[in-house]
Amino acid sequence: MRIAVFDPFCGISGNMVLGALMDAGLSAVRLEGMLRRLDLPGWELSVDRVLRNGLQGTLVNVAVPGETGHRQLPDILDIISRSDLPDTVREKSSLAFEKLAEAESSVHGIPVDRVHFHETGAMDAIIDITGSFCGLYLMGVECVYSSPVATGTGTVECAHGILPVPAPATLRILEGIPTVPSGIPFEITTPTGAAILATAVGSWTGVPPAMIPSETGYGAGARDLPRPNLLRITLGETLSGEAWGNEQCVEIKTVLDDMDPRIWPGVASEILRIGAVDCYGGMCIGKKGRPALEMTVICHEPYVNDIIRCIFTGTTTLGVRISSLGRAVLDRESRIVSTRFGPLSVKRAFLDGKLLRSEPEYEECAEAAVKYGVSVHEVMEAARCQALEEGRHT
Repeated sequence: MRIAVFDPFCGISGNMVLGALMDAGLSAVRLEGMLRRLDLPGWELSVDRVLRNGLQGTLVNVAVPGETGHRQLPDILDIISRSDLPDTVREKSSLAFEKLAEAESSVHGIPVDRVHFHETGAMDAIIDITGSFCGLYLMGVECVYSSPVATGTGTVECAHGILPVPAPATLRILEGIPTVPSGIPFEITTPTGAAILATAVGSWTGVPPAMIPSETGYGAGARDLPRPNLLRITLGETLSGEAWGNEQCVEIKTVLDDMDPRIWPGVASEILRIGAVDCYGGMCIGKKGRPALEMTVICHEPYVNDIIRCIFTGTTTLGVRISSLGRAVLDRESRIVSTRFGPLSVKRAFLDGKLLRSEPEYEECAEAAVKYGVSVHEVMEAARCQALEEGRHT
């Protein structure tokens, strides 16, 4: 399995994530091409090699046209949802902005959908966040880990006035995430950087698995600091005695014997959107002898509280059961293949290093089928055959 390990020893920001990915080999042309799918005209990326305390890194800046007014969460989610970016990029980017909105709402006492994104809602922040998840997707990363996040000290001036560092919204996003003080009198971890990391990292409870590093990159911050102002990322393949990966997950279960079954599809979709690995139901007989639905959700630890909140607000249950379990997963990668129906996303699974199967993303195939006036089956077969053909040459 291909993984990425972040080391925010001098904090993290959105442009530092982009810089680290590009320093590790991400093509700026491919990234920019994917980001142009957003309905955001007029922006440009600049990429420079810089030195920070004797270490080289990549500094990325996003130049944007002047904007008036502030975007709210629905505006940003609409921009992302209307794009034709891969599903996982849209979902992760939207979730990161939702984390930002929830943090701002909590610390400033404003409804989530009425939060004005000042520093974090401008066009450059949308490019930073969406670009980070585009980059992870293009680099084939399936699981993200991180060491503890360094935070600064002092104060920072923003739209709400002078605030302590870490900024209140940043600290709220980092709740439940390991942090280390740095003593650096600047804001070195921004709300945008914290939201990207909190969304991308699958689990903070254990050390990364054994891996064979293949690429390392350093994303640079703008200023010179007492320590190298860099974010390091290491990419590689997991090393395991088995032919598959093993990971720890959390299982959440509850029995619903008094809920309108028409509610289930919407609740399950929302739980998956939040970040669950799986969500499914099975019919059973409840304790009162009534037909019931047993809900099972599997997720990584950082998503537990958000998912439980969704279950309590979206269903009729008064309690859930929580347990830990292991999960064996095949090594897999996501790639885009070229077909006569256009580019399509395909997941390829491997066993003992050999291609086992290729499965297209159904939603993309369904859209292509409507566009070209053919069956979904025909589009899926074309994508599957092309992925298998490419697999013979890799």
